[in-house]
Amino acid sequence: MTRALQSVASGALDVVANANTPVGQAPVTIAAAAGLALIAWRREPGAAWLGAGLFAIVAGAGLLMKLALVHPPPPAEYVRALWDPLGFGVPTPSAFPSGHIARVGFLAIFAVGLASGTWVRVALVALIVWTFWSRVYIGDHWISDAVGGLALGTAAGCAAVAWVIRCRGYDRSR
Repeated sequence: MTRALQSVASGALDVVANANTPVGQAPVTIAAAAGLALIAWRREPGAAWLGAGLFAIVAGAGLLMKLALVHPPPPAEYVRALWDPLGFGVPTPSAFPSGHIARVGFLAIFAVGLASGTWVRVALVALIVWTFWSRVYIGDHWISDAVGGLALGTAAGCAAVAWVIRCRGYDRSR
């Protein structure tokens, strides 16, 4: 998959993919989680703790898996990373799961649960797709790492949305 994505590599695609690097880094996603927690607190008081609580679980579970599993990242010949403007990273022996995708996936799905409007939802899905593609394209992760991060973030995000729906007293079965 990495080879297939990179078969159309160009300087412009490298810039687009590398622009995602700071988006999914811990300082940015922690700030986004805090912002979502604030929004949830104002809109859905019973769901406010989810922005920080489940986010911490996603980040912690991802880090524990990276420390416990042996799944090296792609070799140097696949790396197309141009920069790391925040310079933030925790060295781990494993690339599984992608923390970028897990954190961005969770936050986007949780935000979908708080947001209204089709354009917001489409933009958040596009953010997940962009993050997934960019992490594999620049050679930070194998497709399996990306799928693992997406599964982790999606599971926690869906749990958060289910809690928001429950707090609203909304029953989808009606």
